[in-house]
Amino acid sequence: MAAGIGLGISMGWALAKKGFSAVIQGLFAILEARSTYFENANNSKLSVQELETAGLLDKASIILTPTGYSEYVIHNVKPSESPFGDMAFERTSAATRVNAQGLVETVALYIPRIDYSNGVGAILVEPSVTNQIRHSEDFSNALWLTPGVTLTSSTGTNPRGESATIYAIQGAPVDGGLEANMASTATGNGVGVSCWVRKKDGQGTVNVEIGYGDSFYGASHTVSVGADWQRITYTSTGYTGANRFYIRPQNILISDTIEVWGAQMEKTANGVDGLVTSYIPTQSSASTRLADSYLDGGDVSLINSTSGVLFVERQCLNTNTNEWILLTATGRNEAISVGIYGTSNGSNSTRVKTSTSTLYKGFQGSKTSMEKLAVKWDGTEVKTFRNGALIQTGTLSGGFTANQLTELHLSTGQGFNGRLKQLIVYKEALSDAELAALTS
Repeated sequence: MAAGIGLGISMGWALAKKGFSAVIQGLFAILEARSTYFENANNSKLSVQELETAGLLDKASIILTPTGYSEYVIHNVKPSESPFGDMAFERTSAATRVNAQGLVETVALYIPRIDYSNGVGAILVEPSVTNQIRHSEDFSNALWLTPGVTLTSSTGTNPRGESATIYAIQGAPVDGGLEANMASTATGNGVGVSCWVRKKDGQGTVNVEIGYGDSFYGASHTVSVGADWQRITYTSTGYTGANRFYIRPQNILISDTIEVWGAQMEKTANGVDGLVTSYIPTQSSASTRLADSYLDGGDVSLINSTSGVLFVERQCLNTNTNEWILLTATGRNEAISVGIYGTSNGSNSTRVKTSTSTLYKGFQGSKTSMEKLAVKWDGTEVKTFRNGALIQTGTLSGGFTANQLTELHLSTGQGFNGRLKQLIVYKEALSDAELAALTS
């Protein structure tokens, strides 16, 4: 275990054991009372406790964590009185998430999703995506091909935690696999392939090959799978071969047997990296999950246009398109942004845009790992901090005038896609020491 990770876990357990302050308990009691759905409270309290310990809780005007939400809205922890500055939410289709118990769960339309795919709760924000595989759970359907493998079925527990028909494939001493054609071709597109898999019976692990094309000629990689369900994936850019999903035990000579559930194949634009997003069940046709949209948060009383800080702890989907978390205003171009800039090999970036000039500050870092980022603006000075360190300093021509920044958005224009653990706004420009503490 890395030293930093171990220290964070130790501090978290110590804080949880000691108990949270009356201020934090009060904030979350108010949040729970005004939320239809309330979860992940202990982890969110730990995050807010770190702010209080660093002397940064009282200064924050907006704090959003993956905790409280209702139909059409996700609720801020702070402020705890009107105006709450909550962001409106819309998704006009059902969607799935991995819940706190590690099970796949369907979430109704207009309800935000807190997802635990990575083991820790985060607000899930995804673009509109279509699962191109039909009969994603019924591998006995005629659209599924089984060259070189034997398909069997039995009753078992699926990744939803339900008792259902579970399908298994066993290798044979020839090339082959479980295969299905896409509903529409993906020539030149990025593709993402995914499926839940577990070893059937016995101890140890089995190597499973997953990919696209077909088992005779395609692109794939191999994943070691044990007796518990796990979702395995493969992505690539601009594949031009057969438009087909396939999966199989790698070692066909010893006839390993694997159980499979929830096949998915999704495509992006030409030359753009393939993505694997949350599971979209299908039956006789391809199915589309519509985009998550978070808009119109904040309030003019909660944002200081002339100086302040925007902090996020986030993990991007890495779509290689411009993606921003924004402080802005309706009908205006001025904005403070944290996100990805660039349609090819996009880099992490902050963007500060006034009515007269734009300042981009790109930096290296993992877009697909959870990172803490903060951008400070103070008159014409701009600073960016990442994971505890100052990484950029810049000077902005002009600056913002009063009330130019009044709203908080995840999904306007070139919106954010990924997982969000924290979002905080400050109405004052914090010191370098405070910014280092905030992003550590």
